Amino acid sequence: MKNRELAIVGVGVHPYGRWPDKSMAELGCYAVAEALEDAHMKWKDIETMACGAYMWIADQGGVPSLLLGTSISTMMGGTGIPCCNIVNACATGQSILREACLAVASGEHDIAIAVGSDKSAGGFFRPQGNDTRYDNDWIRYAMVGETNPGYWAMEMRRRIHDHGTTEEDMAMVKVITSKGGVHNPNARYRKEYTLQEVLESPMVCDPLRLYEICATSDSASAIIVVPMDQAEKYTDRPILIEGLAVGSPSFGDPCIPLTYLSAYPQADVGTLGWSESRNALAAAYKQSGRTPDDIDVVELPDNSSWHYLTYMDMILQLPYGGSDQLLRDGYFNVPDGKVPVCPSGGFGAFGEATVAQGLWQCIEVAYQLRGDLGPRQITNNPKVGLAQSYGYAGNNGVCIMSKAF
Repeated sequence: MKNRELAIVGVGVHPYGRWPDKSMAELGCYAVAEALEDAHMKWKDIETMACGAYMWIADQGGVPSLLLGTSISTMMGGTGIPCCNIVNACATGQSILREACLAVASGEHDIAIAVGSDKSAGGFFRPQGNDTRYDNDWIRYAMVGETNPGYWAMEMRRRIHDHGTTEEDMAMVKVITSKGGVHNPNARYRKEYTLQEVLESPMVCDPLRLYEICATSDSASAIIVVPMDQAEKYTDRPILIEGLAVGSPSFGDPCIPLTYLSAYPQADVGTLGWSESRNALAAAYKQSGRTPDDIDVVELPDNSSWHYLTYMDMILQLPYGGSDQLLRDGYFNVPDGKVPVCPSGGFGAFGEATVAQGLWQCIEVAYQLRGDLGPRQITNNPKVGLAQSYGYAGNNGVCIMSKAF
């Protein structure tokens, strides 16, 4: 963000779980109220809002959930502020935070809020339309019945074949991340798992077991952003946003993104795939002037054990498969690794809440940078953190933050 340095001064999270008696707007208002209290602000202080637009409108919520920001603003008490509704799948959180940051960095506004609220469809995500000609999502289900875990399982099988990732490696991801979820009051599953429990959990999509993929959940998150030179009005523990980028795939990526059934590999793109992740990371590192060696804590989308390992390859700029040995060596351990990964408990402890989760990841990094988390505080005295979300069909968001107090 070139024009003004930006600070996070208020954050709010609705606890994850299933909340059948609350609408998405109600969940969002809860998160907004928490963020306002955290920043010692009132709703009328907010000058602009970017909100995540809900993806699963055929399942629940309808048009009000698609125009979710407008619904939340109305429920909070309409003040006439600009409200932009954005959907970028699971990368929506970083996308709406980017929108809020751009509004402040430009000087157009001084106080912006990003809000994501979600009641994710239960079970496997499924098509939301019935366009049999142009809807790639419908086509992939109709032609081969390919659910999201099917893609992850194929990529995991390739990793096992090419790089020797073991069943124990996959299970250790859950073992390590669950240590953080136990002490997190917003987590849905607050249980620490043993290696044996994970390895004995039912096979869902070979080679991924039940405890090696995440559930789907309801939740909401909110982040308030102001210029850094005004942050002291609202908090004595501001978090500096150093880099914030959204990426999409490069043509020739050898991986098959969700909703598609084929790829067109090109030699100049390389063999790693997941170029949307590498593109977003490269942009965020460039904006911040940071390198992987600077990162002290990571929150990433552990939708499955494959995601965790693959995204650590990308974040640390390792060869594909390179994070396996670091995992075995305890490098990512919670709470006492060199670079703890998902000390929140990750998606394994929370579940996937599509529109809300990218903001929640940034909030969890901010919590660790602020410190004073008691038994869930990581032990490496973190100064710089990174949150990354990948999204359906080739979207990715990365935010690099640092302690500014």
